[in-house]
Amino acid sequence: MKKVSESGERTYFFYNLGCPKNLVDAESVAARLQAAGWREARDPRRAGLLVVTTCAFIAAAEEESIEQILEVAAAKRQAQRLAVLGCLVAREGGQLARLLPEVDVFLDVASMQRLPQVLAGPGGGSRHGRCLPPQRGLAALPPPGRRLFTPPHLAYLKIAEGCSNRCAYCTIPAIRGPLTSRPAESLLAEARALAAAGVRELVLVAQDTTAWGCDRGGDGALYGLLELLSGVAGIDWMRLMYLHPARVDTRRLIETINNTATLPYLDMPIQHVSDRILRRMGRGYGGADVERIFDAFRAGIDGLVLRTTVMTGFPGETEEDFRMLVSFLERCRIDHVGIFPWSNEHGTRAARLRGRVDAAAVRERCQELAAVQMDVAEDLLGALPGRTLPVIVDRVAAPGEAPRAEFMLEGRWYGQAPEVDGVTWLRGAAGRPGSIVEARIEAAEALDLFAVTG
Repeated sequence: MKKVSESGERTYFFYNLGCPKNLVDAESVAARLQAAGWREARDPRRAGLLVVTTCAFIAAAEEESIEQILEVAAAKRQAQRLAVLGCLVAREGGQLARLLPEVDVFLDVASMQRLPQVLAGPGGGSRHGRCLPPQRGLAALPPPGRRLFTPPHLAYLKIAEGCSNRCAYCTIPAIRGPLTSRPAESLLAEARALAAAGVRELVLVAQDTTAWGCDRGGDGALYGLLELLSGVAGIDWMRLMYLHPARVDTRRLIETINNTATLPYLDMPIQHVSDRILRRMGRGYGGADVERIFDAFRAGIDGLVLRTTVMTGFPGETEEDFRMLVSFLERCRIDHVGIFPWSNEHGTRAARLRGRVDAAAVRERCQELAAVQMDVAEDLLGALPGRTLPVIVDRVAAPGEAPRAEFMLEGRWYGQAPEVDGVTWLRGAAGRPGSIVEARIEAAEALDLFAVTG
């Protein structure tokens, strides 16, 4: 859970759940509140408005969102208003008002940018549990500036909204609608504004970043966008997340990384490598395609770091299918891997498929994949001590927070994406937060690194 933070009726406090795309949505809403005269409170107890931005991608995320809403509702005072925004509202609709009478305002993904207007309207959104009808497309509009909830040198740039891939297991199209790409001019303007505010690392996100521009007749347009963004003064690192294997042009992406500020770090969720399971998932590629793409990336990009996600327990997954996945992780030695069990989500095609895998077997498969990947990750990180790498400094650790007393600065080398890949702890004559320093790696422990500067 990320909390954002005196007193007064027109003050707000955010509780943000979910992925970076959700975080960008929340930053946009906060910017609109501030444009309407609201101020941010540092303490939720002194805020007039409490806002929970929710996730509903899978059942576990829905449960976390509900728990957060109930926790906030239990602590709020009579005079405070509670707004629940985002994916959970889009997915569960009007029944939330009945289940959660403690909430004053419900707004789905597309309508959440209207929060200031709702609060200024009749009744001020107070004690009605209102759930406005969805308005597709509004979520793709650029915000009036950004109230960053990230460190001031780091920002996510959401280049598109929604997804048209229709993978069998995925709820995103139902929650966020089809692909809607933001215009390049809007993205460039936002990137320039972020750079002018001190952002040095720009992380490009979307449900499928490789699909950017396809709805505008520009298949493969992402690479031109990266070239344009690379020309924004002040942006030193650009990071690509959520690439789709069926859409990636390996030659053009390799050229782009080698000739722009795009980091040699690629996040490309593959989900599986069994051709049969990938067909059932509707992913549009096979296991051999994945290996071909990864091999091409490694041959063409010096210092490449790869992240992916895999899913086990999808309906029909046999032991043979699972062994293919284990063998792939052992053989391909990917730097970072997210491992997830299949989640039976209502409304998806996968929910109607036969061949359910026993829940206990799915847990065992997740544990085995995690053990395999931990060995790979420790081996790869264990090769870094002795090397000097660029590290962006994120923050100064609070007293007693650092795992070793002399390592008081927390940062990330380019092979660590924010929030998901571990951190690099720094000691020595290091720079201030937001600076990029050269650091010599001294040790690796679990997923973290320890390094010395200057």
